[in-house]
Amino acid sequence: MYLVTSFHNFMRFLVVFFFFGCFFTKSFAQNSDQYSEILLEAENILYTQPQEALKIAEHLIQKSENPQQRIQAYLLTAGSYYAMGKFDDATKAIIEAKKLAENSKDMEMQIKTSISSIHLLNFLGMNLIAEEYFFRTKHITEQEENNKVAPYIEAGLKLINADKNLQKNEYQVVLKNLKDANIFFETSDDYILQNETRAAIIETYLNASHIDSAQHYFKTIHKDTFGEYPNNYINMVLQNQLGRLHFLKKDYSNSIASYNNALEISKRIENKYYESKIIEGLSATYLALDEASLFYANKTKSAILANEVETEEDKAVNSIYNYINYNHTTRTDQTKQKYQQNILILGSILLLILLSWIILRYRYNYRAKQYENFIKYFQDKQKPKEVIVVKEVSKTLNIPKETEEALIQKLNQFENSKQFTKQDMSLALLASSFDTNTKYLSEIINTHKNKNFNSYINELRINYIIDKLKNNNTYLQYKISYLAEESGFSSHSSFATVFKTVTGIPPTVFINLLSAKKAVSKANKTAYEEVQ
Repeated sequence: MYLVTSFHNFMRFLVVFFFFGCFFTKSFAQNSDQYSEILLEAENILYTQPQEALKIAEHLIQKSENPQQRIQAYLLTAGSYYAMGKFDDATKAIIEAKKLAENSKDMEMQIKTSISSIHLLNFLGMNLIAEEYFFRTKHITEQEENNKVAPYIEAGLKLINADKNLQKNEYQVVLKNLKDANIFFETSDDYILQNETRAAIIETYLNASHIDSAQHYFKTIHKDTFGEYPNNYINMVLQNQLGRLHFLKKDYSNSIASYNNALEISKRIENKYYESKIIEGLSATYLALDEASLFYANKTKSAILANEVETEEDKAVNSIYNYINYNHTTRTDQTKQKYQQNILILGSILLLILLSWIILRYRYNYRAKQYENFIKYFQDKQKPKEVIVVKEVSKTLNIPKETEEALIQKLNQFENSKQFTKQDMSLALLASSFDTNTKYLSEIINTHKNKNFNSYINELRINYIIDKLKNNNTYLQYKISYLAEESGFSSHSSFATVFKTVTGIPPTVFINLLSAKKAVSKANKTAYEEVQ
């Protein structure tokens, strides 16, 4: 069925493109209806065959002399590249659309271009630039009365607010803002913004809603991805979220099926960003199924793709900053008013860079401190144990010497066992197993272990799980909740609190540092063996 539909769409594209190539040069400038028809056809296949939509858009850019038509073509180009995960090319297309919109003084196209950049800039982590660009454009467009601009501004505000709440993990508020924005995009027939916002809604829905509610919503969306023009992009995002949903429900077979459906589409439209995310989801599913070989194979693929995507993102960020620097340089040669405006913007960017540097510096120092705690913990563990000096226990209890020595010996035996990992372990239970009373046992622990019973048990548990993490690589892949249960803690939070108290750093950071240390050790060993 898919092959038939794809062939039908491809033949439609060939017909349109042939007609386009034959007649465009002579009559396009005189026939805006023809342009609109061709643009509509390109939009129809944008999320089915983005590569072909891109060819049409690029041809429109080359042949059209109408600024508004070229802006729309650049936005179509940006949408095509965004669907394929080519963020640097998408960024450059948005920049060109922005330049044309500002030079044309078309308020509607300026605000539309500004809103079209929000999803991309937020994705690249340039949220402040997206917000600054939007509000600067909003200020300019609001100075003129234009009924068409107001709804766009309202929708743009919703997208900006959605991103702000996303950073606070307030997913329900994010979802509401995205839905409100998309109502306008649907009524205005803005196909690209509509689809990019729908994708954001789908990705947010599972975090904002109950699993059953999300599943019902995904089924509804799934019906809309088929038709004369199958929406492969939305279907890819949807299938990826279905894979995650089934994983959360521990329905691993359906999770793998959904991820594979998404993976097939991501390869078809050449979207490496989603391909990396999907394979990461597959690797987690195979890990849950204890399929070690499949887990590592997919994990490796995902890492390789993630590096490629990161490079693409860095190029896109550089393109933005290069444009900003170029834009500021050229504007300083204009009037004094524009020069002052550029200085203000430049100051804002420098302040942003300074703040970014301060944050990075803080994170570096914080990370360094965590690493020092990590090293210190192992150094303390490797120090030779001091000879235990038998201390005098409280005379008020009158513990017989033989009883005291027997209890010390039993505690040593207890430490070499795994009984302390039992969740129901208590002072009363341990005293009962030692054939003594709680007062005697508590006093012996306080005197000879220099800590109370709870601290004594918790430290044994943490040292036990750290030994597992250090000597068994499989434990590095387990969730914190599993490690907590394995070592005898009743909850994730209590485990994390005690772990940080004992080691000085949270368990997740400890595991990351330990994994990195092992990776370096392995690499050094391999290099040494190659030299030998």
